[in-house]
Amino acid sequence: MNYYYDVILNWNDDKIYDFYEWNDTDYLELIKKIPIYKVKHKTYLDIISNKVKVSSNFLEEIKDKTLISSKKLIKKIEYASLITDNKNVYALEFNINGEIISRSKLLVEDELNILEMAYNLKENDITYEIIEPLIIDNDLRQIKEALHLISLEVTNLYEQKDAAKLKYLYYEYQKEQIEDIDLIYKKILTDLTKPFNSELLKLYYIIKLSYHNV
Repeated sequence: MNYYYDVILNWNDDKIYDFYEWNDTDYLELIKKIPIYKVKHKTYLDIISNKVKVSSNFLEEIKDKTLISSKKLIKKIEYASLITDNKNVYALEFNINGEIISRSKLLVEDELNILEMAYNLKENDITYEIIEPLIIDNDLRQIKEALHLISLEVTNLYEQKDAAKLKYLYYEYQKEQIEDIDLIYKKILTDLTKPFNSELLKLYYIIKLSYHNV
């Protein structure tokens, strides 16, 4: 069995984030040792694009082989591995039934190192069953967070009838003076349903700065 050492992972069970979307508040895990499997491109695509269940034989191969560093202690992840098609790399954690419960992408440096290592590895056959396709959300994490913050702030100001701040935000946002807060509220909520743009990004930063300046 082949292993990779000292890799940082950002496990998630739903939306999987590229390294440039990782936040300071994410729980990053330092993996000291993890099995690596080189698979056919089709196998790789099936596994990352679907909810799958791997065979009990595969689980037995990887059982307790992944070690993590935690407060000067070495702990084990019962079922985990890296998979690569020699073009991409993914980290997977499984439950005892062989179903994927967490996934992670990698930092660029780790991915490049693994791809270089995998070049000389033999392909492995992993037996798996496709359960159903994953729902892929391609929206960037930061955009979703920005839209959520704007919606929360504008709705809160509207419900509190804080006309002064609503009018201030809208003027800074669109350089347009509107006295009717009902109209401001409707306009901003409508804009949130449209493609994200530089104006919405500016509004997001204005709202964030307003709290830093309190």
